[in-house]
Amino acid sequence: MKTLTAKNLTCAYEDGNVLEYLCLEAHPGEVLALIGPNGVGKSTLLRAMSRLLRPRHGSVQLADVDLWNQSPRRVARQLAMAPQVSETHWAITVKDMIALGRAPHRGWLLPLSRKDHRVIENVIAQTGLSDLQDRPVNELSGGEQRRAILARVLAQEPEVMLLDEPTSHLDLKYQAEIMGLVKNLAHKDGLTVIASLHDLNLAALYADRMALLSGKRLAKVGSPREVLQPECLSEVYGLPVVVTQHPLYSIPMVTPTLQT
Repeated sequence: MKTLTAKNLTCAYEDGNVLEYLCLEAHPGEVLALIGPNGVGKSTLLRAMSRLLRPRHGSVQLADVDLWNQSPRRVARQLAMAPQVSETHWAITVKDMIALGRAPHRGWLLPLSRKDHRVIENVIAQTGLSDLQDRPVNELSGGEQRRAILARVLAQEPEVMLLDEPTSHLDLKYQAEIMGLVKNLAHKDGLTVIASLHDLNLAALYADRMALLSGKRLAKVGSPREVLQPECLSEVYGLPVVVTQHPLYSIPMVTPTLQT
């Protein structure tokens, strides 16, 4: 498995820079959570690190090779991105959508090989979608759709997986299912995982490290205990917070104070 590295990364749109001179590494076998207020650049960073947005300055390297010096197909064989979506309107079946993940390996026109079918079947079982594989994607619940999207990403057989708000609009059960699966993929299969998350407590529960974005740069990087400090969070989010310890696990839990 491979390390994904952003070096002095500056990303911009027409109205100016969103990120400036940012340096970050994600390692095999870990879940790295991107956290920070809305509009701080989490999605932009994921787009840049997945070769969807060319940086204005700096580079993104996979195992010390610049992503932009490789073909999109070669990158897609190593790295997969699950964008933030609230609803999928595709009428194709779950199995057919998952099969799209094999495109980097076989192209769009070639029929599925024996290996392709084996990978798809394994991914369907791994994500608990066996009973839903013949259902149209647009008939699934939000949590089921997120699992199907994750399965399509896994069908690429990536070494690095980037997830933009994988638990958005999901209830507690589906949040736990998705993040539990993601953590297992990192810890048991050795994938490098970067996920942007709004919920700080969910991030603390499932992430090995956190990267807190603020003011176009990284405010702090480290373990949940190192990053989730009340003074730093209060400054970045603009409101006072209290940080306590989870009653079962030795991880910090964040609670905002009441504003009157």
